[in-house]
Amino acid sequence: MTTERPFRIASHDEFPILDVGPYLAGKDGALEALAFQVRDALERVGFMMWINHDLDQDTITSAFAGSKQFHDLPHDEKMKLKVDEHQSGYVPMGLSLNKNSSVDGTKGLKTNAMENLTYYQDRAPDDPKVLSGERFRSMNRWPDPAIAPGFRESQMNFHSMMTELGYRMLPVIARALEMPADYFDDYFKDPSVVVRMVKYPAMGDLRDDQFGSASHTDAGFMTMLPQSNQPGLQIKTPDGEWVDHPTMEKGVIVNSGNMLRRWSNDRFLASPHRVTAATDADRYSLAFFFNPDLDDVIVPVESCCTEENPRKYEPLEYGNYFADYLAGAYSNQKGAAQAAE
Repeated sequence: MTTERPFRIASHDEFPILDVGPYLAGKDGALEALAFQVRDALERVGFMMWINHDLDQDTITSAFAGSKQFHDLPHDEKMKLKVDEHQSGYVPMGLSLNKNSSVDGTKGLKTNAMENLTYYQDRAPDDPKVLSGERFRSMNRWPDPAIAPGFRESQMNFHSMMTELGYRMLPVIARALEMPADYFDDYFKDPSVVVRMVKYPAMGDLRDDQFGSASHTDAGFMTMLPQSNQPGLQIKTPDGEWVDHPTMEKGVIVNSGNMLRRWSNDRFLASPHRVTAATDADRYSLAFFFNPDLDDVIVPVESCCTEENPRKYEPLEYGNYFADYLAGAYSNQKGAAQAAE
Protein backbone atom coordinates (compact mmCIF):
# COMPACT_ATOMS: atom_id res chain seq x y z
CA MET A 1 0.00 0.00 0.00
CA THR A 2 1.13 3.55 -0.68
CA THR A 3 -0.25 7.08 -0.67
CA GLU A 4 2.31 8.50 -3.09
CA ARG A 5 3.00 8.02 -6.79
CA PRO A 6 6.22 9.94 -7.47
CA PHE A 7 6.52 10.96 -11.11
CA ARG A 8 8.42 13.80 -12.68
CA ILE A 9 6.60 16.74 -14.26
CA ALA A 10 6.64 16.75 -18.05
CA SER A 11 9.03 19.13 -19.77
CA HIS A 12 7.86 21.81 -22.21
CA ASP A 13 8.82 19.56 -25.14
CA GLU A 14 6.78 16.71 -23.67
CA PHE A 15 3.80 18.96 -22.93
CA PRO A 16 3.79 21.99 -25.27
CA ILE A 17 2.23 25.19 -23.94
CA LEU A 18 0.62 27.19 -26.75
CA ASP A 19 -0.56 30.79 -26.62
CA VAL A 20 -3.82 30.82 -28.59
CA GLY A 21 -4.57 34.47 -27.80
CA PRO A 22 -3.19 36.04 -31.02
CA TYR A 23 -5.25 33.66 -33.15
CA LEU A 24 -8.46 34.24 -31.19
CA ALA A 25 -7.84 37.99 -31.48
CA GLY A 26 -7.69 37.66 -35.28
CA LYS A 27 -4.10 38.83 -35.70
CA ASP A 28 -2.60 38.51 -39.16
CA GLY A 29 -0.71 35.26 -39.68
CA ALA A 30 -1.78 33.85 -36.30
CA LEU A 31 -3.85 31.00 -37.77
CA GLU A 32 -0.94 29.51 -39.70
CA ALA A 33 1.51 30.09 -36.85
CA LEU A 34 -0.74 28.35 -34.34
CA ALA A 35 -1.58 25.54 -36.78
CA PHE A 36 2.15 24.83 -37.12
CA GLN A 37 2.50 24.59 -33.33
CA VAL A 38 -0.58 22.39 -32.98
CA ARG A 39 0.68 20.11 -35.76
CA ASP A 40 3.99 19.69 -33.97
CA ALA A 41 2.31 19.02 -30.61
CA LEU A 42 -0.10 16.41 -31.95
CA GLU A 43 2.52 14.66 -34.06
CA ARG A 44 5.03 14.41 -31.22
CA VAL A 45 2.98 14.28 -28.03
CA GLY A 46 -0.78 14.18 -28.62
CA PHE A 47 -1.20 16.68 -25.77
CA MET A 48 -0.78 20.41 -25.29
CA MET A 49 -1.91 23.23 -23.03
CA TRP A 50 -3.70 26.33 -24.31
CA ILE A 51 -3.24 29.66 -22.56
CA ASN A 52 -4.88 33.05 -23.23
CA HIS A 53 -7.96 31.21 -24.51
CA ASP A 54 -10.58 33.86 -23.61
CA LEU A 55 -12.57 31.47 -21.41
CA ASP A 56 -14.45 33.12 -18.57
CA GLN A 57 -12.86 31.92 -15.34
CA ASP A 58 -16.00 32.63 -13.30
CA THR A 59 -17.94 30.21 -15.54
CA ILE A 60 -15.30 27.53 -14.98
CA THR A 61 -15.25 28.15 -11.22
CA SER A 62 -19.04 27.95 -11.11
CA ALA A 63 -19.02 24.65 -13.03
CA PHE A 64 -16.50 23.15 -10.60
CA ALA A 65 -18.61 24.35 -7.67
CA GLY A 66 -21.63 22.75 -9.32
CA SER A 67 -19.72 19.49 -9.61
CA LYS A 68 -19.05 19.45 -5.88
CA GLN A 69 -22.67 20.43 -5.26
CA PHE A 70 -23.90 17.43 -7.24
CA HIS A 71 -21.43 14.91 -5.85
CA ASP A 72 -22.28 16.00 -2.30
CA LEU A 73 -25.92 15.01 -2.84
CA PRO A 74 -27.19 11.87 -1.06
CA HIS A 75 -26.45 8.69 -2.97
CA ASP A 76 -30.16 7.96 -3.46
CA GLU A 77 -30.66 11.32 -5.17
CA LYS A 78 -27.75 10.75 -7.53
CA MET A 79 -28.96 7.25 -8.37
CA LYS A 80 -32.25 8.74 -9.61
CA LEU A 81 -30.12 9.83 -12.58
CA LYS A 82 -28.36 6.48 -13.03
CA VAL A 83 -26.68 6.22 -16.42
CA ASP A 84 -28.99 5.08 -19.20
CA GLU A 85 -28.66 3.50 -22.65
CA HIS A 86 -27.59 6.88 -24.02
CA GLN A 87 -24.69 6.94 -21.54
CA SER A 88 -26.25 10.05 -20.05
CA GLY A 89 -26.52 10.37 -16.30
CA TYR A 90 -24.77 9.31 -13.13
CA VAL A 91 -22.06 6.64 -13.07
CA PRO A 92 -21.43 5.47 -9.49
CA MET A 93 -18.18 4.17 -8.10
CA GLY A 94 -17.22 0.74 -9.39
CA LEU A 95 -18.94 0.95 -12.76
CA SER A 96 -16.27 2.03 -15.27
CA LEU A 97 -13.26 -0.05 -16.27
CA ASN A 98 -11.69 1.61 -19.32
CA LYS A 99 -11.67 -2.01 -20.40
CA ASN A 100 -11.49 -1.59 -24.15
CA SER A 101 -8.83 1.11 -24.06
CA SER A 102 -6.43 0.13 -21.30
CA VAL A 103 -2.90 0.33 -22.61
CA ASP A 104 -0.48 -0.20 -19.74
CA GLY A 105 -1.26 -3.66 -18.43
CA THR A 106 -3.82 -2.58 -15.82
CA LYS A 107 -6.72 -3.93 -17.89
CA GLY A 108 -9.35 -5.59 -15.77
CA LEU A 109 -7.40 -5.38 -12.50
CA LYS A 110 -9.76 -3.06 -10.74
CA THR A 111 -12.53 -0.62 -11.57
CA ASN A 112 -11.73 3.07 -11.64
CA ALA A 113 -11.84 4.99 -8.34
CA MET A 114 -14.22 7.61 -9.65
CA GLU A 115 -17.86 8.61 -10.04
CA ASN A 116 -19.25 10.98 -12.63
CA LEU A 117 -22.24 12.66 -14.17
CA THR A 118 -22.24 12.70 -17.98
CA TYR A 119 -24.29 15.17 -19.98
CA TYR A 120 -24.55 16.36 -23.58
CA GLN A 121 -25.86 19.53 -25.19
CA ASP A 122 -29.40 20.21 -24.01
CA ARG A 123 -32.12 19.11 -26.44
CA ALA A 124 -35.75 20.18 -26.45
CA PRO A 125 -38.53 17.60 -25.95
CA ASP A 126 -39.69 18.15 -29.55
CA ASP A 127 -36.23 17.69 -31.06
CA PRO A 128 -36.74 15.16 -33.91
CA LYS A 129 -33.74 13.14 -32.72
CA VAL A 130 -35.19 12.95 -29.21
CA LEU A 131 -38.62 11.97 -30.52
CA SER A 132 -37.15 9.23 -32.71
CA GLY A 133 -35.19 7.79 -29.79
CA GLU A 134 -31.79 8.03 -31.50
CA ARG A 135 -29.07 6.77 -29.20
CA PHE A 136 -26.86 9.42 -27.56
CA ARG A 137 -29.35 12.11 -28.57
CA SER A 138 -31.68 12.08 -25.62
CA MET A 139 -32.59 14.90 -23.26
CA ASN A 140 -30.26 15.44 -20.35
CA ARG A 141 -31.53 14.54 -16.90
CA TRP A 142 -30.80 16.87 -14.02
CA PRO A 143 -31.24 16.78 -10.25
CA ASP A 144 -34.27 18.49 -8.77
CA PRO A 145 -33.58 22.26 -8.72
CA ALA A 146 -34.96 22.34 -5.20
CA ILE A 147 -32.02 20.27 -3.93
CA ALA A 148 -29.41 21.51 -6.43
CA PRO A 149 -30.30 25.14 -7.15
CA GLY A 150 -28.42 26.66 -10.06
CA PHE A 151 -26.70 23.39 -10.95
CA ARG A 152 -28.12 22.95 -14.44
CA GLU A 153 -27.38 26.57 -15.30
CA SER A 154 -23.76 26.31 -14.15
CA GLN A 155 -23.16 23.23 -16.30
CA MET A 156 -24.94 24.51 -19.40
CA ASN A 157 -23.03 27.80 -19.24
CA PHE A 158 -19.79 25.82 -19.11
CA HIS A 159 -20.92 23.52 -21.92
CA SER A 160 -21.86 26.43 -24.17
CA MET A 161 -18.62 28.30 -23.53
CA MET A 162 -16.44 25.27 -24.23
CA THR A 163 -18.46 24.42 -27.35
CA GLU A 164 -17.83 27.91 -28.72
CA LEU A 165 -14.09 27.49 -28.15
CA GLY A 166 -14.19 24.12 -29.91
CA TYR A 167 -15.79 25.68 -32.97
CA ARG A 168 -13.31 28.55 -33.00
CA MET A 169 -10.41 26.11 -32.97
CA LEU A 170 -11.65 23.91 -35.82
CA PRO A 171 -9.84 25.99 -38.49
CA VAL A 172 -6.60 25.54 -36.55
CA ILE A 173 -6.96 21.75 -36.52
CA ALA A 174 -7.85 21.79 -40.22
CA ARG A 175 -4.79 23.82 -41.12
CA ALA A 176 -2.65 21.66 -38.84
CA LEU A 177 -3.71 18.81 -41.13
CA GLU A 178 -2.84 21.01 -44.13
CA MET A 179 -6.47 21.08 -45.21
CA PRO A 180 -8.63 24.15 -45.96
CA ALA A 181 -9.60 26.09 -42.82
CA ASP A 182 -13.29 25.25 -43.33
CA TYR A 183 -12.68 21.52 -43.84
CA PHE A 184 -14.47 20.43 -40.66
CA ASP A 185 -17.50 22.71 -41.03
CA ASP A 186 -19.74 20.00 -42.46
CA TYR A 187 -18.73 17.50 -39.78
CA PHE A 188 -19.81 19.56 -36.77
CA LYS A 189 -23.33 20.67 -37.70
CA ASP A 190 -24.83 18.65 -34.83
CA PRO A 191 -21.77 17.50 -32.93
CA SER A 192 -21.64 15.06 -30.05
CA VAL A 193 -20.44 17.37 -27.30
CA VAL A 194 -20.06 15.62 -23.97
CA VAL A 195 -19.07 16.73 -20.48
CA ARG A 196 -17.95 14.16 -17.95
CA MET A 197 -18.13 15.77 -14.52
CA VAL A 198 -15.88 13.54 -12.42
CA LYS A 199 -15.12 13.19 -8.74
CA TYR A 200 -12.11 11.13 -7.69
CA PRO A 201 -12.74 10.63 -3.96
CA ALA A 202 -9.78 10.56 -1.61
CA MET A 203 -8.90 6.90 -1.13
CA GLY A 204 -6.15 7.00 1.51
CA ASP A 205 -3.94 3.93 1.05
CA LEU A 206 -3.85 2.66 -2.52
CA ARG A 207 -3.18 -0.62 -4.21
CA ASP A 208 -0.36 -0.51 -6.74
CA ASP A 209 -2.91 -1.21 -9.49
CA GLN A 210 -5.50 1.31 -8.31
CA PHE A 211 -6.11 4.38 -10.45
CA GLY A 212 -8.69 7.11 -10.54
CA SER A 213 -8.90 6.36 -14.24
CA ALA A 214 -6.74 3.60 -15.70
CA SER A 215 -4.70 4.24 -18.82
CA HIS A 216 -6.71 4.83 -21.97
CA THR A 217 -7.01 6.85 -25.13
CA ASP A 218 -10.06 9.02 -25.78
CA ALA A 219 -12.63 7.98 -28.36
CA GLY A 220 -13.27 11.17 -30.20
CA PHE A 221 -11.85 14.25 -31.87
CA MET A 222 -10.57 16.59 -29.18
CA THR A 223 -10.70 16.71 -25.38
CA MET A 224 -10.41 19.97 -23.45
CA LEU A 225 -9.78 19.95 -19.72
CA PRO A 226 -9.68 23.08 -17.54
CA GLN A 227 -7.22 22.77 -14.67
CA SER A 228 -8.46 20.58 -11.82
CA ASN A 229 -8.27 21.47 -8.16
CA GLN A 230 -5.71 18.69 -7.57
CA PRO A 231 -2.91 17.17 -9.69
CA GLY A 232 -3.22 13.61 -10.94
CA LEU A 233 -3.38 13.55 -14.75
CA GLN A 234 -0.45 11.68 -16.30
CA ILE A 235 0.52 11.15 -19.91
CA LYS A 236 2.65 8.44 -21.46
CA THR A 237 5.53 9.80 -23.51
CA PRO A 238 6.51 8.23 -26.85
CA ASP A 239 9.45 6.72 -24.93
CA GLY A 240 7.01 4.87 -22.66
CA GLU A 241 7.51 6.93 -19.50
CA TRP A 242 4.58 8.17 -17.41
CA VAL A 243 4.91 11.86 -16.49
CA ASP A 244 2.72 14.34 -14.61
CA HIS A 245 1.30 17.18 -16.66
CA PRO A 246 2.60 20.65 -15.75
CA THR A 247 0.19 22.96 -13.98
CA MET A 248 -0.51 26.49 -15.14
CA GLU A 249 -3.21 28.70 -13.70
CA LYS A 250 -6.10 29.10 -16.15
CA GLY A 251 -4.49 26.77 -18.68
CA VAL A 252 -6.64 24.28 -20.58
CA ILE A 253 -5.21 20.84 -21.31
CA VAL A 254 -6.04 19.57 -24.80
CA ASN A 255 -5.50 16.18 -26.37
CA SER A 256 -6.41 14.45 -29.61
CA GLY A 257 -8.54 11.31 -29.57
CA ASN A 258 -8.86 8.18 -31.66
CA MET A 259 -11.09 9.81 -34.30
CA LEU A 260 -8.66 12.65 -34.96
CA ARG A 261 -5.88 10.10 -35.16
CA ARG A 262 -7.95 8.18 -37.70
CA TRP A 263 -8.72 11.37 -39.63
CA SER A 264 -4.99 12.10 -39.78
CA ASN A 265 -4.13 8.57 -40.95
CA ASP A 266 -2.07 8.14 -37.76
CA ARG A 267 -0.15 11.36 -38.33
CA PHE A 268 -1.56 12.73 -35.06
CA LEU A 269 -1.28 10.71 -31.87
CA ALA A 270 -3.99 9.60 -29.49
CA SER A 271 -1.72 9.32 -26.49
CA PRO A 272 -2.36 7.08 -23.49
CA HIS A 273 -3.15 8.94 -20.29
CA ARG A 274 -4.47 8.10 -16.85
CA VAL A 275 -5.43 9.71 -13.55
CA THR A 276 -3.83 8.62 -10.31
CA ALA A 277 -6.33 7.92 -7.56
CA ALA A 278 -6.83 10.78 -5.10
CA THR A 279 -5.26 10.24 -1.69
CA ASP A 280 -5.65 13.05 0.85
CA ALA A 281 -8.22 15.27 -0.90
CA ASP A 282 -11.06 14.74 -3.36
CA ARG A 283 -10.22 15.66 -6.96
CA TYR A 284 -12.75 17.16 -9.36
CA SER A 285 -12.47 17.17 -13.15
CA LEU A 286 -14.56 18.66 -15.98
CA ALA A 287 -13.65 16.72 -19.11
CA PHE A 288 -15.10 18.29 -22.26
CA PHE A 289 -15.23 16.06 -25.35
CA PHE A 290 -15.73 17.88 -28.67
CA ASN A 291 -16.69 15.31 -31.28
CA PRO A 292 -18.26 15.24 -34.74
CA ASP A 293 -21.85 14.38 -35.55
CA LEU A 294 -22.63 10.75 -34.78
CA ASP A 295 -23.74 10.29 -38.41
CA ASP A 296 -20.47 11.59 -39.85
CA VAL A 297 -18.39 9.11 -41.82
CA ILE A 298 -14.71 9.52 -41.00
CA VAL A 299 -12.13 8.98 -43.76
CA PRO A 300 -8.44 9.95 -43.54
CA VAL A 301 -7.84 13.36 -45.09
CA GLU A 302 -6.11 13.56 -48.46
CA SER A 303 -3.16 15.54 -47.11
CA CYS A 304 -2.19 12.66 -44.82
CA CYS A 305 -2.42 9.91 -47.44
CA THR A 306 0.59 9.60 -49.72
CA GLU A 307 2.32 6.94 -51.75
CA GLU A 308 4.71 6.47 -48.83
CA ASN A 309 1.88 6.49 -46.28
CA PRO A 310 -1.26 5.08 -47.97
CA ARG A 311 -4.69 5.27 -46.37
CA LYS A 312 -4.85 2.91 -43.38
CA TYR A 313 -8.53 3.12 -42.50
CA GLU A 314 -11.78 2.40 -44.27
CA PRO A 315 -14.72 4.81 -43.86
CA LEU A 316 -16.30 4.57 -40.42
CA GLU A 317 -19.42 6.19 -38.97
CA TYR A 318 -18.44 7.91 -35.76
CA GLY A 319 -21.58 6.89 -33.88
CA ASN A 320 -20.89 3.19 -34.44
CA TYR A 321 -17.35 3.54 -33.15
CA PHE A 322 -18.52 5.58 -30.15
CA ALA A 323 -21.06 2.91 -29.19
CA ASP A 324 -18.44 0.15 -29.37
CA TYR A 325 -16.00 2.20 -27.32
CA LEU A 326 -18.52 2.83 -24.55
CA ALA A 327 -19.63 -0.80 -24.53
CA GLY A 328 -16.10 -1.75 -23.51
CA ALA A 329 -15.63 1.09 -21.04
CA TYR A 330 -18.82 0.14 -19.17
CA SER A 331 -18.87 -3.60 -19.75
CA ASN A 332 -19.55 -4.25 -16.09
CA GLN A 333 -22.33 -1.66 -15.95
CA LYS A 334 -25.24 -3.89 -15.01
CA GLY A 335 -23.60 -5.69 -12.13
CA ALA A 336 -21.89 -2.63 -10.69
CA ALA A 337 -24.97 -0.47 -10.95
CA GLN A 338 -27.06 -3.10 -9.21
CA ALA A 339 -24.45 -3.43 -6.47
CA ALA A 340 -24.45 0.35 -6.05
CA GLU A 341 -28.14 0.27 -5.36
